[in-house]
Formats: sequence, C-alpha cells, structure tokens
Amino acid sequence: MVRDARPKWARSSPRADFDTDIIMQKISFASRLKTIFNPNNTSFKTGLLVIAIAYLPIIFGVSLKRFNTTDSVPQLKAINTEVLKQLGTFTVRVKTGMFIKNFPVFDVNKNTFLVDSVMWFEFNGDEIMLDTIQKFSIDNGKINYKSPPDIKVAQDRVFAKYNVLFELKTDLNFHKFPFEDHRLPIVLSNDFVTPDEMFFVVDASSFQILPNIAPAGWRFQDMSVDAGFLPLQLDKQDATKKAENPKALFVLNFVKDSVRKALVIFIPLFAAVFLSLLAFVMNAANVVGRFSLAITAVTALLGYRFVIEQMMPQVGYFTTTDALYLFLLIFSFINFSAQLLLTRAYMVSDKDSAQELTEKLEKINSFIFIVMSLLLVLVTTYIILT
Repeated sequence: MVRDARPKWARSSPRADFDTDIIMQKISFASRLKTIFNPNNTSFKTGLLVIAIAYLPIIFGVSLKRFNTTDSVPQLKAINTEVLKQLGTFTVRVKTGMFIKNFPVFDVNKNTFLVDSVMWFEFNGDEIMLDTIQKFSIDNGKINYKSPPDIKVAQDRVFAKYNVLFELKTDLNFHKFPFEDHRLPIVLSNDFVTPDEMFFVVDASSFQILPNIAPAGWRFQDMSVDAGFLPLQLDKQDATKKAENPKALFVLNFVKDSVRKALVIFIPLFAAVFLSLLAFVMNAANVVGRFSLAITAVTALLGYRFVIEQMMPQVGYFTTTDALYLFLLIFSFINFSAQLLLTRAYMVSDKDSAQELTEKLEKINSFIFIVMSLLLVLVTTYIILT
C-alpha cells in the first residue's frame, strides 16, 4: 500500500473541493466587479452619466418645493403701549381690512398687478369723519377706481366699504429665477392724518381673498397683516422735521405652481451638456464623433441664449439662470477643449505606437470624464440650492 506523501491540507477531500469552489467564485466575482467599475469601461461611464441625469431632477424638485423669496416687506413701527402713551388718549382707532376679488392683471416679470378689491373701515363716527377716512391711498400704487362708500351704522360704530380697483408696482426680487417665490406687500396709507390723530388696527381675519383666483402657474400660499406707521426723516440735521402717517400692511405670499418655465429653460441646456459628456464615452479612435458632439454642445448653448432672454425678467443683476447658464457654457467649452487636445494627440501619434497611445488616451479620457461629471453635479447643486 502506497502512502500519500502530500501534506494533509493538500490532500483531495470534499471539504477541500468545496473551499476551492468558494475561492474561485470570489475571485470570479471580484473580477466582474473590477470589470464593471473600471473607469475605462463604457458601461461604467454610461452608468455614471445616468446617475448624474437622475440626480438633477431631485435637486430641481427640492428647490421648487421650498418657499424661496428675498422680496422685501416694509417694516412698520408698531403701535404698542409705549407708543400709545406718546400719542395721547385722543388718537382714534380705525379697524380696517381688505378682500381681494380678482387680479385682472398679474404680471410677475413686469412687476405689474391690477387688484380688484373691497376695502372696509370700522370706526366711531363721533371721533373721526368719513371724509378723512376715505382719503386713503396705496403706497407704490395708483387707485384707478373707487366707488362711493357703502355705509352701515350700528349704535355709535360706522362701517364703510369701498370697491377699489388699484394698480400696484412692487420691487420683486428675481435673484433665484426661475426657482423664486414672491410676496406681494399692499400698503394702505392715509397721508392726511398723523398717528396722533388716527391709526389703523388689523387682525388675521381682516385680510381675505376669493378662492381659486390664482393666475396660471402660481398658487397663493398664505397671508399676513400688520399695522403701524413708517417714520420718514425729512432732514438729517433736524430731528423735528419728519413725516408720519398711519399705515396698514397686507402681505400675500405666492409660490410657483408649475415647473413649465424651469423645464423649458433648463432641459435644452442640460441636454446639450450631457451630449458633450457623451463624447467621453466614445472610443478614443472615434475622433470625428467625439469632436462633433463636443462642438455641437457649445454652439447649441450659444444659440439658446437668445431664447432664454425672451423668458427672463428684465433686471440688471445676475439670476440663478444666468449663473447656471454661464457655468454650463464654460463647462461645455472645457469639454470641447479636452476633446480637441485628445483628438490632436491621437492624430499626430506614430502608427507603430498607436495601440499604446490609445490605451493611455483612454485613461486620460476616463479621468477627465469622472472629474467633469462630479464637477457638474456639485456646482449645479450649489448654484440651485444657495
């Protein structure tokens, strides 16, 4: 009987065969992973491109869902207990409110709004005259029509309401266009009295709006009110020269209810950019295809700028659209320059070393592709969300 001289661990056994199969499977799986996640692999590049394309709608959705506005609202000096002591006991309280029936004109881009409303006042008829009450005006606006007052008297209280059609121009901020939301401040003022004589009183129920009158593409979110006065210093050298008038503030917050404008602006832009990135997926030997895709993206972005200008508000500062467009244009130009250099390096190469050079260019091509893809995602996220 011949004895097996091999070590015990090397002798054939079912257990040893099972361990060998596991090791071979792990090696095979690791090999497949290495192939899949190889930066030079076309499948890896395509997958990375798909992830970047899928990520952008998420960022756009987050920006469109949150209330995002930098519109300013007048800061009124409140009528508190201390101010009432300074004004004296003879100042008259006038409760006021507004009901908005319609917006015949609602042009956000031109900052023009035409408001059809009912304004009402409740006061003590023995303390102040109706002629004084009806001298109200709208700051930064013009009253186009004011009906005669509809008056009701109950005991010593007078309730007067007016149908008022007024035009309003505000200083809306478009820095976040087209992701911006807005607030519309309506300031009711009476320039013929001072807070010593009269001041407005408002509460949350004083400001109402007819349901379902929001214009296309917008949705009214909430409303707020405030009252007080706005001191105006007429002479910095003389503190006694000032103007103070009672004011009531009605603020209407409205948000975008449609993504149409954002899609029309950005889908063509990003389509051109991803087209330029697609050039990195092609083989290094395909010089004509890569160069054509890269230059097409640049020309498409330059041409589409004229279309964007027609949809943007006419402002003198940079908006999110301007910043994102400028970045994408520079991004596409860098991609074009990279493809131009890679194409030139391939064309002037020696035929004897073409295979070695092709492999080297593929590695450089893959590295640039990964860097540019990450740069696109990170910078786009920063511009949109800040």
